[in-house]
Amino acid sequence: MKQVMFVELGMGVDLHGQDVTKAAVRAVRNAIERNSMPGMRALVDGDTGRMQVRVHLAVPADADRLDQEAVKAVFPYGAVTIHVTSGGMLAPSGIFLADKNDRNEQIYVVNAAVEVGI
Repeated sequence: MKQVMFVELGMGVDLHGQDVTKAAVRAVRNAIERNSMPGMRALVDGDTGRMQVRVHLAVPADADRLDQEAVKAVFPYGAVTIHVTSGGMLAPSGIFLADKNDRNEQIYVVNAAVEVGI
């Protein structure tokens, strides 16, 4: 990416089921859902494939279970790359719910920083 134009931040949570992908998808949606970048089309001469999206995810556990393609699918435009680091948070939920596919009583919290540029 030659020039970063925007940085958007988000947080996503999976309360039950300990699904790091679900929390990551929610984090990137939280980062981008309240933004509009109408000027990006002009910056890429109408070719949205030239838009670069770099996603940084801080995940608390199960990085090997993260479905990066599911995270990439959140973005309607651009060439998306994913960078995963340790971080986020594991928090106690206080209850184990077998019907919600809980493996334990942990809440998964994922943080996202989304860079958009050309």
